[in-house]
Amino acid sequence: MPKKLEKQLKRQAAKHGLKGKRAAAYIYGTLRKTGWKPKKNTKG
Repeated sequence: MPKKLEKQLKRQAAKHGLKGKRAAAYIYGTLRKTGWKPKKNTKG
């Protein structure tokens, strides 16, 4: 993940009162909207 953007989104999630899985979903979803794609898991 783009570390700088991720840190910014963590702060923003905290401002919105999000914690745990809900905050993670907010960060993940927002990164996906920006065009970020998670790396494929090639193991297993």
